[in-house]
Amino acid sequence: MRLKCRLFVLLSLTALFGCDDGSVRVCFGDVVFCNQAFDPIANAGSDQTVAAGAVVTLNGSNSTGNIQSYSWAQTGGPSVALTDANRARATFVSPNVAVATTLTFRLTVVDSLNQADSDSTDIGVQAPLAVALTIALELLQGPLQPTLPAFADASSTVDGCSSATIDLPPDEAAAQIGLWLAARSLAIAKGVDANDPSAFLDAARVLVAAPLAPMQNVGGQLESFGFVLLGALASERDPALHEAVVERLAHATMLVDPAGLLSGRAEVRHVDRIAIEAVPDPTVATAHAVARLLESRGGCVANRNALDLTAAGLRVIADTAQAND
Repeated sequence: MRLKCRLFVLLSLTALFGCDDGSVRVCFGDVVFCNQAFDPIANAGSDQTVAAGAVVTLNGSNSTGNIQSYSWAQTGGPSVALTDANRARATFVSPNVAVATTLTFRLTVVDSLNQADSDSTDIGVQAPLAVALTIALELLQGPLQPTLPAFADASSTVDGCSSATIDLPPDEAAAQIGLWLAARSLAIAKGVDANDPSAFLDAARVLVAAPLAPMQNVGGQLESFGFVLLGALASERDPALHEAVVERLAHATMLVDPAGLLSGRAEVRHVDRIAIEAVPDPTVATAHAVARLLESRGGCVANRNALDLTAAGLRVIADTAQAND
């Protein structure tokens, strides 16, 4: 009689919890545990890609079951300090890496019956140079594009920010045009910018047709420098544009050492005036450029910063292009 009673209770509980013979894991006396209904399932969240130095959140809040504890542990990549490692959400600061790096974290959850489950997530950390390159390309295709009436829409919006090249003094405007042409031409030629170059070439045709900068100072020399790189890009892509550039440069003033800007042996400085200064170590020029671009994240570009950021964009593009060669 006792056996029949237990069998009746067992069958009743099985029906109540919706368990079939395949899902009944343990039966202690009259109690049935159903694997499918009660086991915890860990969810460490989606993989992420972040910049070096960013605050990263690991989110395990989508884990399911009667969870009593969370535990995050790092299983791959350079070691970082986890905050709130015993909570559903943990945070850390991504390391300053020289190349793209992957960090791996494992989340373990335990329920009230001491049953556990684990899941992992990968966090890709971009090197500062890669982040700066992304910023540079966005700015060069947005607020750093020279102000052209025919392309006002293209140069006026990046996250709602207006052009940073409106009403620049003549020498700054000439220098900014040259650096912009150089940066975009080099990015396209070296495959750093894989977007359709047609809009850039349309803008370049307008600039080629504009009057030559009358100045003989650094601003005019930088403008010519940009047209030299544009001509090299157009030599095979657009012969007519190439010829127009050659004609424009026939009477232009040129930089004494144009390769210096591309190699990092020199950089453009703009405080009270525009100057090109020698740099003892090319990595210093790149570090300065990366820092300027990273500082510009999350805000609009003021006119006074347009030339510096355009020069910084050229430097990180040149550095990336050299690394890819």
